Amino acid sequence: MTGSVLAQDYDAGIAALKSGQFAIADREFRPLAEAGHGNAQYQLGVMYEYGRGLVRSDANAVIWYRKAAAQDIVAAQYRLGVLHDNGWGVDRNYPQAAYWYRKAAMVGHGFAQHDLAFMYLDGKGVTQDLVQAYKWLKIAQMQGNKLMAKHLRLVALGMTASQIDRGRRLAFEWHAARKVVATLYTCAPSRQIR
Repeated sequence: MTGSVLAQDYDAGIAALKSGQFAIADREFRPLAEAGHGNAQYQLGVMYEYGRGLVRSDANAVIWYRKAAAQDIVAAQYRLGVLHDNGWGVDRNYPQAAYWYRKAAMVGHGFAQHDLAFMYLDGKGVTQDLVQAYKWLKIAQMQGNKLMAKHLRLVALGMTASQIDRGRRLAFEWHAARKVVATLYTCAPSRQIR
């Protein structure tokens, strides 16, 4: 299939989802997903996880999310973190949850940053580290999540001023490094194919 046909089929699946025509969405997404289309794989995972036109199955959601996550679909990585964190469709596995949250958090997924922060706060799947917890909450806040201010205050209650400063500094360093990387990609000259 050509790229434009794939895009049309995927767009038709999204339109069907939005209008509640789940059987049509499944017919559009499934062949794409089976052919390796990462976003279609993610959409099937969502349909299974939430029972949208398919029999609700966290185990099937995990299968499709894993395929999509292997193609760097960030939302699928986050959902794998949630499923491992809660033991939905898989055995509860905090190290795996932290792994998937971290992958999604590193590329800017705000909910993954929040959930990874709480893994550090509670020492679930990672070594307990209040500085890292503060850092990830601060990063999520810096990306516009206003709800993080409350969580930052709560985490800070158990921290020294030095720890808070270090967490804040790490968040600003992370944020600045991402801006540099984004600038490099947007300013780089495009290569001409000859």
